[in-house]
Amino acid sequence: MAGTEFGHALGRSRALSGLPAAPLVARYGELLAAQQALGLSHLGELLVPAGGRLRVLDGIFAVDGPGRRRHMGAEALRELRELPASRGHAEDGAGALLDRLIGIQERDPAALRRILLYQLVRLLHDHPRGDLADTAAGYGVDPDEAAALAHAAAASPRLDAAGRAAAEGLEDAWLAGRVRAAARDAAALPRTAAAGDPLLAGRLAELAGRVRAADALLDEARAYEDRQDRAQAAAAYGRAARLAWDCPRAVRGLVRTHRPGEGDPGPLEAVPVPGGVALRRPPGADPDGTWRVVRLTRREPVTTPLPEVAGPLGSGPLTDGRAPLGREVRYVALPGDGGTPLVSPPLLVAPEATGLRLADGRSRIAASWLRPPGATGVRVTLTGPGGRTTDLGAPDAADPAGAGPAGHATGREGVRAEGIGPGEYVLRVRCRYAGAGGEVVSGGIEAAATVHPWPEPVAGLTATARGAGGLELRWTGGDGGDVRFVQWPGQAPAEGAELTAAELPAALTWVDAAGIAQPPPGTLATVSAVAVLGERALAGPGVAVEAPEAVSGLTVRRTSAGRAKVSFDWPEDAGRVTVAVTPESGGERAEHRVVRAVFLREGLELPVGPGAARVTAYAAPRSAHAVAAAPLDAGQAALPADVAIAYRLLPGPRRMLRRGPAVLRVSLLCPGGDPGSGLPDFVLVSGAGGGGPRPHRPGDGAELCRVTGAELADSGTVEREILPHPSGGGPYAVRGFLLGGRAASVRLDEPSLTSLVVR
Repeated sequence: MAGTEFGHALGRSRALSGLPAAPLVARYGELLAAQQALGLSHLGELLVPAGGRLRVLDGIFAVDGPGRRRHMGAEALRELRELPASRGHAEDGAGALLDRLIGIQERDPAALRRILLYQLVRLLHDHPRGDLADTAAGYGVDPDEAAALAHAAAASPRLDAAGRAAAEGLEDAWLAGRVRAAARDAAALPRTAAAGDPLLAGRLAELAGRVRAADALLDEARAYEDRQDRAQAAAAYGRAARLAWDCPRAVRGLVRTHRPGEGDPGPLEAVPVPGGVALRRPPGADPDGTWRVVRLTRREPVTTPLPEVAGPLGSGPLTDGRAPLGREVRYVALPGDGGTPLVSPPLLVAPEATGLRLADGRSRIAASWLRPPGATGVRVTLTGPGGRTTDLGAPDAADPAGAGPAGHATGREGVRAEGIGPGEYVLRVRCRYAGAGGEVVSGGIEAAATVHPWPEPVAGLTATARGAGGLELRWTGGDGGDVRFVQWPGQAPAEGAELTAAELPAALTWVDAAGIAQPPPGTLATVSAVAVLGERALAGPGVAVEAPEAVSGLTVRRTSAGRAKVSFDWPEDAGRVTVAVTPESGGERAEHRVVRAVFLREGLELPVGPGAARVTAYAAPRSAHAVAAAPLDAGQAALPADVAIAYRLLPGPRRMLRRGPAVLRVSLLCPGGDPGSGLPDFVLVSGAGGGGPRPHRPGDGAELCRVTGAELADSGTVEREILPHPSGGGPYAVRGFLLGGRAASVRLDEPSLTSLVVR
């Protein structure tokens, strides 16, 4: 019946007498995904207001009332884009979808109607009652056109899932030059698909012509190859590849027959990197040329489609992020201007580890690196000075504790080789990948390191006060190097920490190489021993030492047998003072703690023994944990041995009825041993004028008797008679004194003064 065919006898130049079997628009898949994200069953729902109808017979019109319809061209789409309601939908993608539709409409005014008709036909084909006008009207089609559209859709070819995918991807494959892919899409369409679609029929005719031309070139190339004419074969394969770049036979044939010749720019550079393969054009290639890069994988079937590496092959690298790990590949860059193709050498896609770092230590090498994505593991070997190679294992980066010899930092993994001797070493890291025929290993990266000699660490350190003043440091360990004594400005490193000599503070000037320390007064420090060999050092233990402030004005005087009076100037800011008595004969040193208040109130008297001694006084140490050293330059006094000269006045012996003259007995007392030389003379003096008062000084009276020090030293005891006063004046008082020699240091042992009367 006339007028029942869709678009029948409309007389419109752009009207279709049939329905489209394919949208034939670029990137239709992206458009469909954006539409479905908005919940639209077809694009017409975006073009008409709520309650409006859609006319598609001779163009796209939005009908919103009797006699009110508007053609939805590019200008109408822009106005729709600017409506508040549309702007409100911009956030959910409606505005972006309208922008895409505006672009499609401007490039081809018939394209949007073609897309809409294709979608409506697919909806009617999927509906169980798609042959009814009410079904078409239910999709928003104007009732005046619903019956004609349903009738035409029922008569159009139906597409299964594979046919729809081919119809919707055909134009993308054609525009991208994927002739073989487009031919596969065309073969998936029903034979009658192009009967009512002139545009599709024209596209299929162009495609068939291109396929025939590519096949003819392949036959020509094969004939040249059979005649061993590689140059002509490569040229024919190259033309076929430019005509159908996704043809595996053409590209593989080009790789098989390609040989560098005169004017060849060189091979395409391909290098595995973390995340893929980096491609660079050779320096001799045309810098302004355009290239299409495809990848071939070894041992794939010949009919496997060739993937394209998207992106420009410009001055920078083009990265193939989808290169199959563990497989051997080759790349071909096909020129867009008919120039010479670029072919890469075979490449095993096994990226190397990056960021390899080596650090040597005491009898060890530590290595760390970044494993590339996709690597199943690494293999590490170490080659020593003698050429012997040791397998260090394959550390697992997922093990945070570093099982076995491996230790890991954040984002890195590594190994440690322990117990190795000094010398030159080379460490190699190879990455493992799962290949098609089993595990494959990368070529590996190498780095050299030198293990240097190190000293033995200082194991122990002690300090003891020296009798001669200062301290003596003793240590164990430190063999193979020098032991240096330092004071760390902050917290000391842990014992055994590996350091460089440049990190060490300056050696303490008051400690010599033998460990004899003379710290300045007021020192309170922790002395650490460090073993040093060349530029390397090992931190050692430390010991706290202190040199208290010395006191001044120290004097010592014997007061009685075995005791002495000690006096000194109390140092400022000192709460206690230590007074040490050290026997000169080598006896045990005795220390006495003196409190300020007691000293100022009562003074200080100490037992010192009879022998010679050295008395030292210094402020008490501030730290109970420090070893204190007595200062050498102040606060010391020598105390001679206890030497005393005793005298007694004995009554004279009886002679008949009267007594004889009184006897003076002078004795040398030295309980400490040898009295030494320089003994003073003993002088007995009488009171002035015979019966005068008792003398208090040698000059207060007349000298009655003198016993020299030499006499006392020879005999030990000397006796002399003391006659009565020649004037006969009766009894008189006498007293003994020490004169000359060491009179100040020799104690005079006097008897009771009442016994010193000569009668």
